[in-house]
Amino acid sequence: MDMLGNAASVAQLVGTVGRLISKIIDAARTARQNKRECLYLTVRLSIIGEVLPRLPQDAKVKRSLTELGKTLGEAHELVLDCQNWSTARQLIGARRHADSLKEVNGRIDSHINLLNLVFNTSGRFDQTRPPNHTATVPSPGSSSGPAAPVRLTWAQIAAATDYFADELSRRSSQVLYKGRLRNGREVAVKVLIKNGRQDVEGAVVTEVEILSPLRHPHIVRLVGWCSEEEDHIVVYLHEHTSNGTLRDHLLRLRVRVRVRARLRGRSSFRSSPVRSTWKMRVEVLLGASRAMEHLHRFGVIHRNVTSFNILLDGSWAPRLSGFGQAILLAAAGDQVDTEVVGTPGYVDPEYGRTGRVSAASDVYSFGVVILETLTGEDAATMQMDSVLLAIRNRKLRDVLVRRPAATPRQLEALELVAHTAECCLFPHGNDRPAMSNVVTNLERALTIINTY
Repeated sequence: MDMLGNAASVAQLVGTVGRLISKIIDAARTARQNKRECLYLTVRLSIIGEVLPRLPQDAKVKRSLTELGKTLGEAHELVLDCQNWSTARQLIGARRHADSLKEVNGRIDSHINLLNLVFNTSGRFDQTRPPNHTATVPSPGSSSGPAAPVRLTWAQIAAATDYFADELSRRSSQVLYKGRLRNGREVAVKVLIKNGRQDVEGAVVTEVEILSPLRHPHIVRLVGWCSEEEDHIVVYLHEHTSNGTLRDHLLRLRVRVRVRARLRGRSSFRSSPVRSTWKMRVEVLLGASRAMEHLHRFGVIHRNVTSFNILLDGSWAPRLSGFGQAILLAAAGDQVDTEVVGTPGYVDPEYGRTGRVSAASDVYSFGVVILETLTGEDAATMQMDSVLLAIRNRKLRDVLVRRPAATPRQLEALELVAHTAECCLFPHGNDRPAMSNVVTNLERALTIINTY
């Protein structure tokens, strides 16, 4: 590759390799063949992207980057070949390309090991502060950033969960188990259920691809994944799931028996601060809205925002999860035509009608979550028109959940929250607020609650 010639400095090589990594990841997102191998490639490249900006100006680094660039050039060509295949080429070349991708992945592992060796022996590891953004998908990080998610085998996951003995929750599309990895880390293991869905493996690919580079205090941490034959699994940090989902704490009495059973062994359901205080409910909404604002800033559309997918960690902080249907719009503009996905009761009607998804589609879904939080009603059965009419007529008390009882000051804050939900649920996406405006309103509401 001429652009990686001997005259280039380390800084120039870092820039060139970083751009090449971005091109490969963009191409891998639309791969139609060998998706699993493309996934492994993008995770490895995310690791390299974390390290690139911190590499020292060193001759050994320069040689390593030059060789890495050559390998990435081959990887880019292979991934491009996976995008648009004819049926004949699928039959003839898929296995050959899979083998080539595995070989390239192995070489990239060697490059990662070499770069780590050079990086650590330079004596600069502890002196060099990681950047706030990766070289691939920009996202705030921390100076002691966590390890990248790793591929796990089914056998490793089975051992970690004592052969799936401790079930935390079950839905039609997934089962969540508690486990402990060999390094002692407690994890929550989400096993995806096909249940008529055609692209369960694609959901794992998407979740790993989107979550790997993301660092945010209100987004769940991905630890690892498994995709083998019929087994498709993602592994989260258990602490981020330890108090169940927002929905668990919003349900009315008729379904609380099932929830108590699911939360047995966790924090007491009766002492749940989400159930007992409006302040905590608004804090949970605010944290989740900040997570969504972060996603939208970088062109990520969640497409399945629900109270199921807002987890509560050990400190009762919200963690947005469920990224299996997310898409990246950064390269395609503000909206894109796509298959309609999502959970009934939460799907933006405009998206459902046109197939065009945008950030406004997530805003609509979040508006439904706000109404659930205010009313305690299930999105699937809520009489939304009646609730919105009460909000417009300033009769919020008529639909507000009775417990906890709202003080006059809290009611003032909740009316602002309810008005925000009403705006999120406008029929036309162009009329809905951006998530940044939703965050601002929820911050104001929390301030009102805190100042009485």
